Amino acid sequence: MMRRLLSLLVVAAPLAAACGSPPPGRTVAGVDPASLPQDTRADYAIFARRCSKCHALSRPLDSGITSDAYWALYVAKMQHLPGSGISDDDAAAVLRFLRVYSAQERERQREAEK
Repeated sequence: MMRRLLSLLVVAAPLAAACGSPPPGRTVAGVDPASLPQDTRADYAIFARRCSKCHALSRPLDSGITSDAYWALYVAKMQHLPGSGISDDDAAAVLRFLRVYSAQERERQREAEK
């Protein structure tokens, strides 16, 4: 029974991981990777791969956080969780993406208030 369960997990894990990335032209948590600046897309890919291991991407993106300082604390906390797999280089990439995303969100908020 245990062996059968482990076999199922080995087969299901890659399928679940594949579900973490959107099909081309689709968005995840309201982010269309094609709409991001070219130099931010690789950072977004790292964000999507690492952060979706533990929670939906909408969790950080819909959090309302727009402070770079708070993002740094948040990412450092996530980086130290067991199994996160977030290296120092990954953390830097995630933070670069979140800074761009937060700046876009602040701009959207300013436009909505007009």
